[in-house]
Amino acid sequence: MKKTLTGAFAAALGLAAIMPTANANPEQTTNGAQSPAATMAAQTCGGCHGTLGQVKDTAFMPLAGMPTTHFVRAMEAFANGSRPSTLMGPLARSFSKEEIQAMAEYFAAIPKFNHTATK
Repeated sequence: MKKTLTGAFAAALGLAAIMPTANANPEQTTNGAQSPAATMAAQTCGGCHGTLGQVKDTAFMPLAGMPTTHFVRAMEAFANGSRPSTLMGPLARSFSKEEIQAMAEYFAAIPKFNHTATK
């Protein structure tokens, strides 16, 4: 049985043809064409991990430039409880495998944030 996409992510897929990519700067990505659905799902990470995953606070893991396999493994570990976290476990369980893969590809395409350049 095929797993269905959830909530806002599924809605974004339905609107992909007419909805612009919100808050994503194509010039900051390697391929310049981020899916509106992936962008929307990835924005849920922005509160803690920074806009475009380029967090300026070392308390949170920057997601920009993270290899897709690393992102997927981390989300799977949060979801199954092998990597404990108060917030990330329930959040990771709320996304489908397809959504996690799309977010992983989204963040992998964004250049890493250089912490030393802002000091």
